[in-house]
Amino acid sequence: MHIRTYGWVQNPSDFSKLKLVVQIFDNKSKHYQQLKKNLIPKYIPFEDIKNNLLDKLNYGTEEFTYSELVGSSKDIKGRSIGSKRSDGSKIKRSDAVADSLIQVTIKPQSADTKGKFWTDNWTSDGYLRWALSLNFLKHNRDNDICSITELGKQFSESAENSDIERLLIQNALLAYPPATQVLNILYTAEKPLTKFFIGNRLGFLGEKGFTSYDESLMLEWFEKGSKSEQNDIKQNIEGTSDKYARMICTWLEKIGLVRKHTTKVQTNCGIRSGFQTYSITGKGKHSFKQSQGSSKNSRIKKYLTWEFLAVDGKNKNYIRSRRGYILKILHETNSFEKLVEQLNKLGFNDDPQIIKNDINGLNTFGIRIKTTGNTVKLIDLISDFSIPPLNLTKELKDSVLENKKLEYQQLTNLPLKYIELIEIAYDGKRNRDFEVLTADLFKNIYGFNSVLLGGGRKPDGLIFTDKFGVIIDTKSYGNGYGKSISQEDEMVRYIEDNQFRDEKRNSITWWDNFDASIPPSNFYFMWISSKFTNNFQEQLDSTSHRTKTSGAGLNVEQLLIGAAKVSTGSLDISTLPDYIKNTEIFW
Repeated sequence: MHIRTYGWVQNPSDFSKLKLVVQIFDNKSKHYQQLKKNLIPKYIPFEDIKNNLLDKLNYGTEEFTYSELVGSSKDIKGRSIGSKRSDGSKIKRSDAVADSLIQVTIKPQSADTKGKFWTDNWTSDGYLRWALSLNFLKHNRDNDICSITELGKQFSESAENSDIERLLIQNALLAYPPATQVLNILYTAEKPLTKFFIGNRLGFLGEKGFTSYDESLMLEWFEKGSKSEQNDIKQNIEGTSDKYARMICTWLEKIGLVRKHTTKVQTNCGIRSGFQTYSITGKGKHSFKQSQGSSKNSRIKKYLTWEFLAVDGKNKNYIRSRRGYILKILHETNSFEKLVEQLNKLGFNDDPQIIKNDINGLNTFGIRIKTTGNTVKLIDLISDFSIPPLNLTKELKDSVLENKKLEYQQLTNLPLKYIELIEIAYDGKRNRDFEVLTADLFKNIYGFNSVLLGGGRKPDGLIFTDKFGVIIDTKSYGNGYGKSISQEDEMVRYIEDNQFRDEKRNSITWWDNFDASIPPSNFYFMWISSKFTNNFQEQLDSTSHRTKTSGAGLNVEQLLIGAAKVSTGSLDISTLPDYIKNTEIFW
């Protein structure tokens, strides 16, 4: 069985290129003939791959494997990108040549200037996912073969820029649950919204693959950053759900359902263009209301497959199946108890709270499910979909992680986006997510003034009141955080920068973010990580000794517990300095 991930798309946005990808599967299209007569012979240098593809096209084949469509990433000699040549130099992405149908279909924007008339396998995969997500193509898990759908055939045959083409794209988007969720968010908004606002309400929040950054934090970070940092923040720093929100808004804007707005922001570098905002148009409101329908006959049936229902993590196939069966069972019953009972019979013995989380997630995914007491009603019509026959045992999922998340959700009653920190803190590849969500938690749950700084010669962030301030350094470490001389030296520099406040020593003057009324003796430092190993205490003691400043460590579990205590009124943030005693904090 070949299990792929699609249903969520981050990068492709050109509908004309999407149409060419769909036309690969239509042997009567002009593009199919172009592939056969020109593109494959001219741009694929590997004789075996070229001849295999040409044989299929000459036969009129309209079904292709994933590898025939997406290809690989290798140079003219068949060596993988990233591997080393005999002289020790690395083979670069720019050395990659074409070896698949979509690679030679998508012409890069820089083709005429750089002379490279094919794209890479990553972009090819993105366009294939997009076509699969909008029901223009379908994928067979058993043989890894893709083929065209009836909707895809109509799209392929429609005239360029015609009313029929636009209507087909519009209806495909109105059947795509995440697009209807974006429209729903915009429909109820009183002003244009940023991708961050939308992203915080889109997808399966609280799990890997659906992280969103706090809008106010990002705006403040942008306002106070240098020009290069501002460019980086705008272009490269966003959560995964924020990316999905941005891309879906771009699609909807192209067919007239959404309007894009530019913003101007007063920053440290003068007035600059800020984050784009989005609003729904009159056409968008009409189309959205029409698609939701007042009766079953007028509603647009939502399209999804099992693959849409989770995107990442060890548990993804288990979670996809559980959510898939929830939707199927809700066609038969409106009783939450019966839903749980049926799931148990299928091998899903999860806590009822997990099932409630899934139902909430399906709503923010874009499937309307109304819960009233113990009644759970599926409102949307959904196209039929298959769930692969997997061995649904405890071995299929990481039960330790899922149980720990559930434990802290029930213990703290915090939003799921913060419970995700339990997983993020142990993933070294997600240090940015850890940094941003921790700052978000300090701001929106603890109630501190919280500032993101992240970058060269600055700490990750600051938290403060008008009475005291804390320099924060976050570390996402899989095996826990221990002593590091280089990172101790880094913290010492931050503390001394704040003590001396000398622009010649550090021209960035990040300490200006602190409240000016804080007494010089009321500054502290803190490391936040997954957990701390035994020799971390030595780092705390040494840093404090070198700077005459008190510090602390805060593990991710205590980070969440502290937030819960503040939200229930059992912890006063003004007492934080009482806990900073050159030890790890336990509330």
